Amino acid sequence: MATLRDLQNYCRGKSIIIVGNSSRLLNGRYRDLIDRYEVVVRINHGYQNDSEFYAAHIGSRTNILSIGIKSAVGAANIIRENSLNYILSPVKHSEELLFENCYKVEDVAYDILKNELGGFKPSTGIATYNFFNKYIEFGKLDLIGFDFFESSTKQRNQFGHTYVPDHHGIKELKYFEKTKDSAKTKLFGMIGGNGPSALNTRHNMPIINNQRVNKYTFKKIRR
Repeated sequence: MATLRDLQNYCRGKSIIIVGNSSRLLNGRYRDLIDRYEVVVRINHGYQNDSEFYAAHIGSRTNILSIGIKSAVGAANIIRENSLNYILSPVKHSEELLFENCYKVEDVAYDILKNELGGFKPSTGIATYNFFNKYIEFGKLDLIGFDFFESSTKQRNQFGHTYVPDHHGIKELKYFEKTKDSAKTKLFGMIGGNGPSALNTRHNMPIINNQRVNKYTFKKIRR
């Protein structure tokens, strides 16, 4: 099994980008931006290990895959032949992954983060950011594909992402803003924008048109 020191040595001083799974990524072409980073980190089903279908939008490289899926079998189905440099398991409730290049983040880190979020369960995305921000001496740590559940719905999007009521998008965004090093970390905006007024882009499936907004995620919901 990989160790924390392995990850620290691999990432030290490098430019890192964490690619989230917002469907708004499909509104633009971000391949050149994403693939220029020294370390590309993807999350859960956002790892398109054998597909060029979305490469123009999300890039083609993956160095580290962060998996927060509870089932080890489900995770293995995503990882498949495991051509990754490292696998990160940042979520406390995930089953153990028996890959030599996998590092399991200590449960206490998850518990502390959950407390910072007011008792709401951290998403894999914020847990991944938290790991790199706290434990890695990076040159740059940027995020793209994160809209903190603004565009999430109960139906899975093209990257397997779905709305989860146990997560709190606003608290996660505030935590990110509070803890980031502004000199080294940037959250890239995406075509379609951030904020409740930008929810109805054509790639967010299904588009929800009713008026009330979920106070945790900005997501418009039916009355």
